[in-house]
Amino acid sequence: MQIRRHKTEIPGLNVTPLIDVVFILLVFFMLTTNFERFRLIGVDTPQDTEESLDPDAAIVILVKADGGLDFDGEAQSLEEITANVSRLTASDRGRQFLVRPEQGVTIQAALDVFQAAREAGAMAISFSEAADEDEGAGE
Repeated sequence: MQIRRHKTEIPGLNVTPLIDVVFILLVFFMLTTNFERFRLIGVDTPQDTEESLDPDAAIVILVKADGGLDFDGEAQSLEEITANVSRLTASDRGRQFLVRPEQGVTIQAALDVFQAAREAGAMAISFSEAADEDEGAGE
């Protein structure tokens, strides 16, 4: 005798109401979103407010190969330079200085001038490329 098994059907999930709800939500968000009110917010980035170091606007301290020093085109000693730096930074704290060594100047000599200006109160001080000998003759 053959026993026949009855297959039971698994009821399927009706997704029609789910699709209806998704479309209603889509229409709701499309209607409530207003793209006309979209606007840019202005942000001041550091590049907009930051002053750029302009070598022409900075006071140049030239370290010569023979051991001499020039402060903004005038020959001066290290003590005179530190006095001038402290006088200038007392009135203008953000005054810019450039230490520019000539070809042949040792790194230690340039660092000594840099440190002396730093101790005199210069906060915006940096090194510049080594000055050519032809440049010094033209000035």
